[in-house]
Amino acid sequence: MSLILDGTNGLSDVDGTAGTPAIRGSDANTGVFFGTDIVGVSTGGSERVRVDASGNVGIGTSSPTLGLSVQKDNGSGYVASFRKSASDPALTIQTTGGVTQIQGLNSAFTDVSNIAMQVSGGSLLVGATSFGGALGRISLSYGSGAYGLKIATTVSGSSNAVQFVSSAGSEVGTIGVNNTNTSYVTSSDYRLKHDIAPMTGALAKVAALKPCTYKWNADDSSGEGFIAHELQEVCPSAVTGEKDAVNEDGSIKPQGIDTSFLVATLTAAIQEQQALITSLTARVAALEQP
Repeated sequence: MSLILDGTNGLSDVDGTAGTPAIRGSDANTGVFFGTDIVGVSTGGSERVRVDASGNVGIGTSSPTLGLSVQKDNGSGYVASFRKSASDPALTIQTTGGVTQIQGLNSAFTDVSNIAMQVSGGSLLVGATSFGGALGRISLSYGSGAYGLKIATTVSGSSNAVQFVSSAGSEVGTIGVNNTNTSYVTSSDYRLKHDIAPMTGALAKVAALKPCTYKWNADDSSGEGFIAHELQEVCPSAVTGEKDAVNEDGSIKPQGIDTSFLVATLTAAIQEQQALITSLTARVAALEQP
């Protein structure tokens, strides 16, 4: 038996239901059914797919709220799988306990031991399941012999691997790479600055610096450099955070330093020192003249 529809004659007034679809084959409870501004597909008497009046598509749900809504739980929280082959899913999406995990697996679909990435509370976690109290939006966790973050370029020659952009949309820095090295660049164009004047008093600042050696509490390893709050008294721009600050749970909220901000001060100090040496050399030469 066949059904022929042309431009004049159509199929109408036969909406059907999920249990008894209007269009079906030999299986009486599997086929296509219709409703007010909806089209549905059922198998085994249950609705599986729906297209609503707004064009939203629902899989496993009769109330799709987005362009594509997938609601499916096979008992392990999996909602979607994109497969290279029957035994090798290229990508799976799992939702458990309000946490969405996106996994790339090289083993069986049921193997969830290798969680590659998940999004929780608007934060991205890679190889981790929580921030562990740390602040931020991206958390990377990795084992011995692995890279925490690997950025590769396919461009031969110079290119920017990372770009930093301000809230106004302007570039404020880059991490650039070429075939041999990496450059860390922050914006410094004269057109971005005003009230430009030579630095003075740099030699006195350098004299006030307190370089020191120390041991780290974490592993008793040796270090050398500066104590943040001491450096902050001399060069505030080189230090972030406040002395003795703590997080809400009472843990240390550590200060940090960026020693690149000392370059200008050290350069100016050397210039001031050289000016003194030149002056003293001239005075000594004058005194040594007969």
